[in-house]
Order: sequence, then structure tokens, then C-alpha cells
Amino acid sequence: MWQSRLLAFLIPLLLRSLRITMRNAAPIQQFVDECKPFVFAFWHGSMLFPWWWARKTKAAALVSQSKDGEILSGILEQWGYTVVRGSSSKGSKDAMQQMRDLVERGHTLCITPDGPRGPMHELRMGAVRVAQTKGVPLFFCTVAYRKKKVLRSWDRFEVPLPFTRAGISFSDPVFIPNELTGEPLEELRREIETAMRNAYAELREEVT
Repeated sequence: MWQSRLLAFLIPLLLRSLRITMRNAAPIQQFVDECKPFVFAFWHGSMLFPWWWARKTKAAALVSQSKDGEILSGILEQWGYTVVRGSSSKGSKDAMQQMRDLVERGHTLCITPDGPRGPMHELRMGAVRVAQTKGVPLFFCTVAYRKKKVLRSWDRFEVPLPFTRAGISFSDPVFIPNELTGEPLEELRREIETAMRNAYAELREEVT
């Protein structure tokens, strides 16, 4: 659709104008350089930069089956992504299997673990389970902008203003032991969620 084609052109122009400071990019860049698959997670409300950054990998994306998801799917396909349509609330079983298959074939799986409808900054288990079952690391990315437009949506979606300062933080790789189940696995999920929230809060303080 025309909206996707237009946005696929305009978003890179906006993001290239930002004054970006990267934190801890070396570990994830090593996986990219060696073409190794991993799961790449980032919050729904600040997903613009991570989607664009990951285009240089062999990227695959989980995108909801909503109308907004249709536009996002079109953008990502323009950027060279393999797109899986589904979510935790619709098409989840089929989507999980497709995600596992894509990782097995060497793709980077990009996912917004609090999407498509929130709650905001709550990590669902899908990203953790795919990383665990396929034996690949999970990296998460957090983003903060000094000047931005915040939309009145459930995720408080952030659109950076041109030429503003931006902070991008990557985590170390998180490997999920295959033997973890039940409460120990849930505890690890909570730890990752807390780490993502804390990184976002720290980054916002740095850039403002």
C-alpha cells in the first residue's frame, strides 16, 4: 500500500538525521558480522530505530494481524524483512512455529514483546521461548530521544524530532537454559523485563 512505501522512504531520512550515541553495540555486532541467528527484542513504543537498524541482518519480524500491522508489514518488506503475521492473541501457535523455523534457517527474529496491544513494557514469554527452544541468544535494545512527539496510544509511541539526540543501548546476549521450566523460567522472564525497563529509564535520563 502507498502508506507503507512512503513511510519506508521517509523513516530512514528521519533516523539518519539523529545524533546517535550507541551503548554496548560490540556483542550484538559480533553476531551480525558472523551471520549468527538471534532473537532481537525492543519495546513497541520505541520500535522505529530497532526495526531500521536490524534491516542489515537476515531479519524476520513478528507483526500483528491488525490494520496497523498491515502498514508495518509493508514497511518491513520494503526494508528486506521476512514477515510473520500473528500475535499472542491471534494466530499465536502458528506464529510461534514459523518464528522457530525462521531462526532455524538462520534469521534474526525481531519482536516487540509488549505488542501488539500491551500492557506497555510487559515482556511476554514468546521471545524467551523461541530463544530457549532454538538455542540462540536473546538481545534486547532500548531507545530514548531528547526531543520527540509522543502519540496518545497505549504504547506512548515515540517519534523523534529531526536532528535530536538519541541514545541506543544493546544488552549482552542472554542465553536461556533449555532445562528451565515453570517458575524458574518465569523468574528469568521477569529479570529480563526488569532489565529492559531499567535500561530504558537510565537512557532517558542520559539524553534529556
